[in-house]
Amino acid sequence: MKEQIDKTMLVCENINFRYDKDLVLENINFSVNEGDFLALIGPNGGGKSTLAKILLRLLKPSDGKIKYPNVTLFNKNSLIGYTPQDTSINKDFPIQAIDVVLMGFLEKKKFGYKISKNDKKEAINIMEKLGIENLKFRKIGDLSGGQRQRVLIARALCGNPKLLIFDEPTSNIDMPTQKEIYKLLKQINANHTIIVISHDISILLECASDVLFVNKELISHKLVKNNLSIDGHFCEIEAINQYIQQSI
Repeated sequence: MKEQIDKTMLVCENINFRYDKDLVLENINFSVNEGDFLALIGPNGGGKSTLAKILLRLLKPSDGKIKYPNVTLFNKNSLIGYTPQDTSINKDFPIQAIDVVLMGFLEKKKFGYKISKNDKKEAINIMEKLGIENLKFRKIGDLSGGQRQRVLIARALCGNPKLLIFDEPTSNIDMPTQKEIYKLLKQINANHTIIVISHDISILLECASDVLFVNKELISHKLVKNNLSIDGHFCEIEAINQYIQQSI
């Protein structure tokens, strides 16, 4: 009998989070498996970004824990890559696109780490795969929104993390470019597990395998091919309806 391989990457168990006395997240339970493409949706202030920061270990849960069943203590630092919202970039800072990408290595290393020749080679290879190698010497502030987002994605890919978290990857980007970005993320999903926080529900659900709806508590909704659930109805409509009802 062939042995079944456990592909569980991380597990959130009974996560609660409070800012002072305000309960922001309550009883959050879910797991992330290798190869998942999770859509993290919900109203503003519902706790999506807080949950992402907990997964990134930037915040510590008030209660509960996160487990990494198949990750050793020594390689947790290379487990997760992160792309913040584009608004976090100082477009006036005189830095080239290649230098932004190389920052992805610094974030995963100890203080004092220097960029090596191999790091530079890997960064350029990643930029080539994303179709932005020709932008490597352009200033980040001179790039379009879609180009900047690809640069940030390249930075997140440095060091080959197992899980990638994208926070509003298509904010302030026109519709055709949004579709291009999600098409790119779907290609990346072939080799990386992905969690995307987004309001672009109709586009996002074309890529997602699961939807995690967060509004203090969490509703998990399983998607299958062609956006149909097990009972045969369109999950996209149901997910959008949930979003609207919770936002009223």
